[in-house]
Amino acid sequence: MTMKMQNNGFKKSKEIVFPVRYDLKVIMTAKEDPNENIKAIEPILSELKIDHKDWSHKPSGKGTYTSFSVNVLIKDQHTLTKLYEKLGLIPGVKMAL
Repeated sequence: MTMKMQNNGFKKSKEIVFPVRYDLKVIMTAKEDPNENIKAIEPILSELKIDHKDWSHKPSGKGTYTSFSVNVLIKDQHTLTKLYEKLGLIPGVKMAL
């Protein structure tokens, strides 16, 4: 399955060919223990049956936010859409890329 990305004026349009593996990045309000934020994301990945591996995290310069990266395998457009919808519902999520 392919999905055509719209041209945003900066880059030429691209097609996403599913299944696709990429590094998902989630920026969240920092917590004392970064594993608390990972524990908020992992149930969504499991619920949507998204294969994931290789977690990493990095605090922002001032320590206000932490960016989390995880390699995911997305099987179709529906799963991709649901993933971003559900990530947006997690308290403390500022952005998901």
